[in-house]
Amino acid sequence: MKILNLYKYILLVICGLQSVTLAAQGFDDDRAINNVLTMRVKMLDEFFQRFNGKYTVHAFQQENLDSVLLEKMATVMKDREMMIQFLVNQRNEKLVESPVVKEFVKQVVKDSTLLSFYDPDWYAVITCKIKIKGKEERVNLTLKVQQGEQGDSRWVIVGCSPFNEKAFTPKVDSLFFIGPANNELNFMELSSNMVADTSLVTYWAKGIQPDYLTLFSWLTYSGTAELQKIESIKYYCLQVKNYMFTIEFFNRAEYNSGWLISSVQKMNSEQKVAFRKESLFVKGEVLQWKLFQR
Repeated sequence: MKILNLYKYILLVICGLQSVTLAAQGFDDDRAINNVLTMRVKMLDEFFQRFNGKYTVHAFQQENLDSVLLEKMATVMKDREMMIQFLVNQRNEKLVESPVVKEFVKQVVKDSTLLSFYDPDWYAVITCKIKIKGKEERVNLTLKVQQGEQGDSRWVIVGCSPFNEKAFTPKVDSLFFIGPANNELNFMELSSNMVADTSLVTYWAKGIQPDYLTLFSWLTYSGTAELQKIESIKYYCLQVKNYMFTIEFFNRAEYNSGWLISSVQKMNSEQKVAFRKESLFVKGEVLQWKLFQR
């Protein structure tokens, strides 16, 4: 009887050890999957693919993962909510646990919102260090993607943040002016003076306030301002209904790095219009390319 009880005890111990081993194996697999799925998002295009749920396990095959783990990953990657959560900057715990972020993710999945490089409502804001008359300044230039008639595309500048406009002191040459009776001559002096290669700024009214993009363009063209380096890039995405989120690059030696969601903010359509104007300094649509074609 004692021998039988001993066998039972040994059997229970063996079963217990097996269950612990299996549980540990499952835990290790889950941890490995989490580590792989939060691997560095190296390119913005990869961010879009992951956000859209279009990223496949084939992208991870070079990591030498076994087939069982790849199969588990394929199942996990069907959960788009989880995939988007992996794109949030995990080091910012308040952001990760924010109800706004969780509602945002659910909204994206519910509406099947997809991001595209060619979307008209996302912007790149680049912070530039410039030098104006020997003094360093920083300006933010806002860019967006514009498509041409032939299906080609390019980044174009649509806005510029305020900076020290006192550096702009247009010199008015008294030799060139539009006389008071020029209206009787169909403003011929204007055209003849422009042929003489004088700047149109010469004919501006006193106290005129150009927008900062026009001003910055003039300063760089005239050589008064020099763009020295691009210090940072931040993307503002307004594609998701009632939300705006930003993407930034986190350069660090850990899994959750690269291009990640750095903030999420509730924003309705009216607020987005105001945000473009007041924060991105986008005043209106840019000129069509065909105006510049030769």
